[in-house]
Amino acid sequence: MPALQLTDVSKIYGSEEQAVVALDHVNLIVDNDEMLILIGPSGSGKTTLLTVAGALLRPTSGKVQVGGDDITGLSDKRLSTFRRDRVGFVFQSVNLVPFLTAQENLLVVRQFGGARIDRPAKDRADRLLEELGLGGRGKSLPAELSGGQKQRVAIGRALMNEPSLILVDEPTSSLDSELGQQVMDLIRREIKSRGVSAIIVTHDDRVLGYGDRIVRIVDGSLEAGSNTSALTNAASIRWPK
Repeated sequence: MPALQLTDVSKIYGSEEQAVVALDHVNLIVDNDEMLILIGPSGSGKTTLLTVAGALLRPTSGKVQVGGDDITGLSDKRLSTFRRDRVGFVFQSVNLVPFLTAQENLLVVRQFGGARIDRPAKDRADRLLEELGLGGRGKSLPAELSGGQKQRVAIGRALMNEPSLILVDEPTSSLDSELGQQVMDLIRREIKSRGVSAIIVTHDDRVLGYGDRIVRIVDGSLEAGSNTSALTNAASIRWPK
């Protein structure tokens, strides 16, 4: 079974004359262990696709399957548990809880759906922070961390519950070239070492070379034939030295 399958998925905001089509009959398959890069102009539907794929937003029509499981009709309670157990999110704005430490920001995802914060959970959080180069910053608040360190904490939080699907929104948007490269190297290494699948939304052409496949979305529709040309172009794009 593929990690993610969207079948004829549409998302419409408003109605009648005020209707805005954010996703227009989208069909997409993300294979197991695939890192897909999703590109497109502002307002094209990239973030909407990401939030529908991660069950943060329900589609207006169509079907969403994760690991072969149809999540389209799940209740709000079951969707909450699904998001906690099966999907990891890295948001554009990082969204760390400002009054929680780095370690606590990882642990908070265990509470979604009522899971316990026990010693194994704390040990896992500490191991992840160590892997991400933050072994000495577990007790630091977000205000005490740099932009790159905050992004690393957000990556750790996404991995905390060992999800099968990682969804990343503009991971380099607020980072300079050096930090952006470090973060993308880290994201690819962590995702590939765990054998999970990922969708990474980006405006940054320098990110394209990190993907296994590139898909372009325009006006809510995936562009036919965009994958091959984008991959060819991506081969020549590199981060500045």
